[in-house]
Amino acid sequence: MSKELLEIKKDGLLLGGKPFYLASGSFHYFRTMPGGWRKRLELMKDFGLTAVQTYVAWNLHEPEEGKFDFSGMLDLSAFLSLCQEVGLKVMLRPAPFICSEWEFGGMPWWLLKEKNQALRCMDERFTKAVHNFYQALAPQFVPHLSTNGGPIIAVDLENEYGGYGNDKEYLLFLKSELENCGVDVPFYTTDGNIMQMLREGSLPGIWAGVNYRIESKEAIARLRQVKPEFVPFVGEYWSGRATYFGEPFAPREVPPIAKAYREALDEGAMVNFYMFCGGTNFGFMNGARITPPFNGKGDRIYRAITTSYDVNALVGEDGYPTEKYFACRKELDAFLGKPVREAEEVKREAIVHAPVTFTNCAPMLENLPALTTPVKSAGLKTFEQLDLAYGFMVYETELHAGYPEGLPLKIFGLHDRMQVFVDGEYKGYYQRDVESDFIQLSTGDKPAKLSLVVENMGRNNTGPHLRDEKGILEEVRWGFPNLFHWTHWPLALKDLSGLAYTETETEKAPAFYKAAFTLDAIKDGHLVMENCEKGMVWVNGFNLGRYWKIGPQQSLYLPADILKEGENEIIVLDLMGGKAADKRVLFADRPQWDITE
Repeated sequence: MSKELLEIKKDGLLLGGKPFYLASGSFHYFRTMPGGWRKRLELMKDFGLTAVQTYVAWNLHEPEEGKFDFSGMLDLSAFLSLCQEVGLKVMLRPAPFICSEWEFGGMPWWLLKEKNQALRCMDERFTKAVHNFYQALAPQFVPHLSTNGGPIIAVDLENEYGGYGNDKEYLLFLKSELENCGVDVPFYTTDGNIMQMLREGSLPGIWAGVNYRIESKEAIARLRQVKPEFVPFVGEYWSGRATYFGEPFAPREVPPIAKAYREALDEGAMVNFYMFCGGTNFGFMNGARITPPFNGKGDRIYRAITTSYDVNALVGEDGYPTEKYFACRKELDAFLGKPVREAEEVKREAIVHAPVTFTNCAPMLENLPALTTPVKSAGLKTFEQLDLAYGFMVYETELHAGYPEGLPLKIFGLHDRMQVFVDGEYKGYYQRDVESDFIQLSTGDKPAKLSLVVENMGRNNTGPHLRDEKGILEEVRWGFPNLFHWTHWPLALKDLSGLAYTETETEKAPAFYKAAFTLDAIKDGHLVMENCEKGMVWVNGFNLGRYWKIGPQQSLYLPADILKEGENEIIVLDLMGGKAADKRVLFADRPQWDITE
């Protein structure tokens, strides 16, 4: 293995002293099962790319403070070795913050346990956590630097920092930490297409990239003003788009994407597609945004990102090339003076199986002792205060007797969605930043049990309000008084083996449904939930992610890696319950979306 150093000049790049053309695309190893890595990397290579750009998700690698995981789909070292085997260089982005429509922007939830801790700056608590993480991370990637014979030719310092902060000392701290870990390849930054962002997010003498949607000429011209000494770099050419639950979804048209790509190439820029390969926000890893409403008017509101991170990319979530892939490949071929290749027929292979039906269920509220250990306190606790990283919390207290006329239930600081039950009977729901009438609750001549099922739908992944604690952050009032003496049931839902399934039916109450299906051959697939409202799906114990019938995503990607020949188990949590016999899981050969033309 030859040792090479990337040199960044005004008119191009040298690698090991020889001209090197950087054509790259983003693909996140942690959003795809290892069994799917090679297929996608080979598609990138065939397209004509010379490098892959990937983030590192801190929150996955350090799920609990001081406890690290680099196994399975988190085996960064194995991914880097595969990149080299396929023949792709790597632009590595191990920044503490990645945004990426990912839970809390990739930062670990436990950073929120300390009130008033500042993020992404020289707060000593934050920098200590970053230092400890880099000490654990460095052995996974430093041996793969190009200066050590590996594929990594450059390392990112932070992600779009100019849109968040102005702490240059923090950027220098990150650079110093990585250098102390043995990083001796060039560093770079990427920021949005606004002059202030480009200036505040970069450092003197460090290569910088610009991120934009389609305005190639304007963005590259602006970047040249900030970094005239370097060849222009498009850190993120947003060739697709992320999707929120409940929004209209319209795929971006292909011809303008291909045209803007060619314009960037003609401008002399080294271009990185974001994303080149789509992926999946498995489990609870979807992020959220606190943004203006869909119509752009009014106050900022909370919106959860979908489980699918297909993002209308050149290679879809399930690893198949799209029309956009072939259109942009033609542009790169023509630009490089290669024979122009036409689009090829894409042949899909997927699971073929009859619908899976259910016969019984396990009501959540009846199974709380099998799922967790309760915590009692006079006041309300948040997820973070009870070391609950993700999932759900059930808050329970007593409503005093003697109020048959009904009183309004008022929730202050709800993050993010709540279902309300009195003595197990569903009374309604509240949702963060969604206006609704107060739920009226009454009691007779006996006290009643109030149960509040609160869902963490994903932490904010960028922009203002980055600190996004979960649960009930302030108080609950019934009529005028504040309610106290709470029992908390933290539901991480990592182990569902203790659930007791019966033929009991739930009426608008969370319940788990279990079934089995048998496979003779293992392939990828897509699951479509029929007569299911909102919830989660586990297959063979692996959490595929969230579904919600409001769309626009109407299926969940099912990777072959988690399947086995013979019997497979599926568990569905539906937050609105219902009859088991009414629910089915269907298999499809491609993702299902509500498409707005």
